[in-house]
Amino acid sequence: MMDSKRSARVFSALSSDIRLNILDLVSAHKEMCICELVDQLRMSQANISRHVSILRDAGVLLDRKLGTWVLVRVDEQALDAALRELSDIVRANHRRSAQENPEDRLAKRCVAA
Repeated sequence: MMDSKRSARVFSALSSDIRLNILDLVSAHKEMCICELVDQLRMSQANISRHVSILRDAGVLLDRKLGTWVLVRVDEQALDAALRELSDIVRANHRRSAQENPEDRLAKRCVAA
């Protein structure tokens, strides 16, 4: 069974074009500093930090401090797990529903007019 709360957090975090841009930039490097993201995306540090925080809370990004810098990197395992979980559920449901006759199901539930 899918951990729907965890998956919802991941997919919600990925629903923003800004956060997808952050993920794209960070995944192009081993790690990136928040200040680099500010420069690349031409947004305020507070705004970038808020979006990074959402991605981190969803488990998509990991961070570490290096002196005064905060470096972020993609947690590929967490991202892969969420995508695989959704894909497995959809495939299993499609296989199961391929045997289903929608007319039989609807006849049991819906009163014909």
